[in-house]
Amino acid sequence: MGASITFDDSLWPLLISRFQGVVSDTQYEEYLSRGLAYLRRGDLYVSVLDMGVLVVPTVVQRQRQAEWLLEHEALMREQLLGCALVITSPFLRLALSAILHFRPLPNPYVVVQDVAEGLRWAATRLEEAGLSDAAGRIRLHFGPHPG
Repeated sequence: MGASITFDDSLWPLLISRFQGVVSDTQYEEYLSRGLAYLRRGDLYVSVLDMGVLVVPTVVQRQRQAEWLLEHEALMREQLLGCALVITSPFLRLALSAILHFRPLPNPYVVVQDVAEGLRWAATRLEEAGLSDAAGRIRLHFGPHPG
């Protein structure tokens, strides 16, 4: 299986990012650049990061993520309503804990076992922010038990 990071913003203000395999440092930098572009759109949004098949990021990638979070903390606080992190690997959960220990996320987040749970959480966050139409589109598109 090849390494990849894909983005699905077809139901904006929902952003779904999916990681697969061993991601290179170059791919990781591209991911961070795309993430910044979404933040700079100026729209409130929620994110679901599906890291179910991601191999644990390298030390360099974890360090770069922590730096990126620090650099863009204010923008994240303003634009990102929350992030659902789909993580099934205990090793990846540990790596995430290490990152968040040094640089906590500036916005609400939840770690979930599957995409369906992440989508439900994301729709609720949108609804709580007054974006009921967007939340309804997500629920309609994915059904009562999205996944």
